[in-house]
Formats: sequence, structure tokens, C-alpha cells
Amino acid sequence: MKTLDEFNFDRRRDWDDTIDLTKSHPNGIACSCGEELWDTYPNSTLTSNPPQKEVHCQKCGFQGFRVA
Repeated sequence: MKTLDEFNFDRRRDWDDTIDLTKSHPNGIACSCGEELWDTYPNSTLTSNPPQKEVHCQKCGFQGFRVA
């Protein structure tokens, strides 16, 4: 079993990781310029069919959508 301090430390780390995922971050998809695309608004999913997320490239300025 974990101590209370160990448990709280782990939960705080999990919480911090969750907060970071709400910010724009790279998504592992290559842009046509060779750089990595970023999810622009990770918490926002378009209600299209299929659902999509907005992406952008920080190097060349490309903007588009990926299937969620």
C-alpha cells in the first residue's frame, strides 16, 4: 500500500499531466513542410461526421483538421 504522501504525489502528477493536455501540443502527425503538426484546441472536437480536431503547424503556418 502507498502512504498518503505517496498517493497525493502520484495524483498531483496525474493532475498536472491532465492540465498539460488541455494546452496546444504536438500530435505526432507530419506537416507537408516536414515539421510536426499541433492540436490547436485539444479539448475541442468538431461535431462533424467523422468528428475532427483543428491542427496547425508552428513552422509554416498551415491550418487544417484531423479526424478525432
